[in-house]
Amino acid sequence: MKIVSLLPAASELLVNLGLLDQIVAVSHECNYPEILKTKFQITSSNIPKNLDQSAIDLVVTNAIKNKIPLYNINTNKLSDINPDIIVTQGLCDVCAISENEIEITLKNKKCVLQSHTKIISLNGTTFDDICSDVLNLGELLNKEKTAKYLVQKAQKLKLEINKNKTNKSILLLEWVDPYFSAGHWIPEQIEMAGFKSAIGKKGDKSKKITIEEIIKSNPDFIGLICCGYNLNENKSFANKVYNDKRINHLTAIKNQQVFAFDSDSYFSRPSLRILEGAMQLKNAITNNDDQFHCKRY
Repeated sequence: MKIVSLLPAASELLVNLGLLDQIVAVSHECNYPEILKTKFQITSSNIPKNLDQSAIDLVVTNAIKNKIPLYNINTNKLSDINPDIIVTQGLCDVCAISENEIEITLKNKKCVLQSHTKIISLNGTTFDDICSDVLNLGELLNKEKTAKYLVQKAQKLKLEINKNKTNKSILLLEWVDPYFSAGHWIPEQIEMAGFKSAIGKKGDKSKKITIEEIIKSNPDFIGLICCGYNLNENKSFANKVYNDKRINHLTAIKNQQVFAFDSDSYFSRPSLRILEGAMQLKNAITNNDDQFHCKRY
């Protein structure tokens, strides 16, 4: 069986299911586990490198408005591979190549695949949805026993994390220029960690938020989980938040309760590692951990 994965979370889940050897190509963003970096990268990004967040937002907004693809598929290579399975997602056209986009791209570029090729689309927006995606993959790829084990283990871990609730609120920001609220499974991660989501509910889409909305929410803590960025990169965005005079009177900023996390690994992707993200969130704030705490400089 030859599998092509166009989604980082899917590649991760496929490895968890014991299907590493069957993966023949991945997206340019599939970087965990490390072994995936040795696989052929069949996609590439049309977003220029080294842009700041404001410029990236503009590129993405214009691309969506003008129906310009943000990612490319090497359709010649895909034809050569002639995969049995293509795994993608229908959740977010910005984050990866969706099922519809694959079909359109293949049609436009006259990529010929055999009729046996099956496209599996993952659409998890909550923890339960992600578990369903794991079980679905397991059923379709003859790994049902492993999939059930992974889900049962994850559900048990969720119960262990989800203790000692407080009334404290957290505003997790998926982007800071402009500001975007946390969406999909991330508000649920906040709940798992024992806190309240200042803006955004489980299953909601991430959305651009106004300064007025941020002020009204007046969170006890602010977390930087800018989509696709690692811990150090998100830490670097703390200065923008601290230096924003429009919100520097907020409780979290006055008390220097701003934290940063490796979003690319633990928040941005619909994989079971969101549980690790919830644990990091809980421990970082509860223990005021210097690894995640962003102080004003």
